Amino acid sequence: MDGAPHPKRRWQRGNGYASSAGGPAESKEETPERAGQLTLSTTPGPSRSSVCVIGGGPSGLACCRTLCDAGLQVVLIQESRGLGGKLCTKFVNGKEDPTLHFDMGVQVLKPRGRFAEELEGVVKPWPRVGRFKRIRCTGDWRRWSIQGSEDLPTTDLVVGTPSMSAIGRHLAERCRSLEVHVDRTAQVQGRRKMTGQWSVMWSRAEANAGQLRYRPELAEGASEVSYRNFDAVVLAFEANKVLHGCKSGYKMVPSSVSPALRERLSGRTKTSQVWNLMVAFDRELPMPWDAAAITGHGSLAWVAVDSSKPDRQRVPQCFMIFSTKEWANWKQWSKKEVERVLLYDFMSFLSDTLGSWPPEPCFLLSGRWGNNTEAVLTGEVPEGDFPMRSLGHYEGVGSPLWDKDGMGATGDWARGFSVNDAYSAGVELAEKMLEDLGEGGRLAGG
Repeated sequence: MDGAPHPKRRWQRGNGYASSAGGPAESKEETPERAGQLTLSTTPGPSRSSVCVIGGGPSGLACCRTLCDAGLQVVLIQESRGLGGKLCTKFVNGKEDPTLHFDMGVQVLKPRGRFAEELEGVVKPWPRVGRFKRIRCTGDWRRWSIQGSEDLPTTDLVVGTPSMSAIGRHLAERCRSLEVHVDRTAQVQGRRKMTGQWSVMWSRAEANAGQLRYRPELAEGASEVSYRNFDAVVLAFEANKVLHGCKSGYKMVPSSVSPALRERLSGRTKTSQVWNLMVAFDRELPMPWDAAAITGHGSLAWVAVDSSKPDRQRVPQCFMIFSTKEWANWKQWSKKEVERVLLYDFMSFLSDTLGSWPPEPCFLLSGRWGNNTEAVLTGEVPEGDFPMRSLGHYEGVGSPLWDKDGMGATGDWARGFSVNDAYSAGVELAEKMLEDLGEGGRLAGG
């Protein structure tokens, strides 16, 4: 791990990086703005065991909450600008303008147990009774027809308000004395022989051309680099990235998982890719439902009227569409092809639903959803396409991935396919870490 290649960065003298065999030095002090830090906390005392949680999705946040409640010093590093992982809402014109809003990942929640308790005050019911449908089609993506529909139950279904992204912020704010850094990619540099602590580096590297199109502010270049040593590290993100790292622009990072965890994880999890499509109309269409899970269609798996969600802007009327996995895998689609072919299928579907061809959209954007969990450590089998499969919950007990040298890994893939599973997996890992702490008085590097 110490010899892993670094992402492309702008190295500067005095930025805290030491090239000697002794490894990275402590970084100089950064302001919260320069370090991408959210001001959520104060810094705990030095006597507490320190943990770095990398990944601010539901699993990472659950782990943070449990460790913070136990009095540990916890630092959370998240590579995107917001917290929540699969609970993410895209505001096309920025958060200050909620006009165009699309839930990019999980569409609706059915929270259970402790997770349900944590969401009090940040969720509201959706869809309305009678407005959640299963629509049955026959044929393939070239020629198909609607055969019928049926109501789906809406009991206990909720969405985040005013957005799904609000849930991540809410969960972080409930973590006592949590230090948070966002828009930074973290890399575990290795474990120090003298102290047993893990060295972690975080920064934002250079963006690639595609990333610059959507985030032009990244043209300013790489950020300064921060380093710190921790008694334990938690990798709370996709299993594929835990094993193989990421090669994408400013998110580029090599794998840094320990050999023990790699052996337990390799070959046991799997993800797939689907496409999503964000479409908006400049007037409100008379939709007979708020959300539809589609079966038997060659290309469409899900259509939701995001503008029907509570506390959302109703016009422009925003729709979120997900493709089937089979359609996504049929060929190597380009974004332009998706925006042409999948849009046509969606417009045809709306035409059959409304009885007339819909107006031209005022907004259109496609995206790949590459974190569609397919196989998990518990052996649980998914039901249906994403996002319907994310409504379940594995009722058994997971087996947390924890190496007593001080590294753990967690995500929905440790249990099942839902946000409930992700949250429970994070809690179970933290409890295993605290059990280790109770046995030895300190975590591995303490």
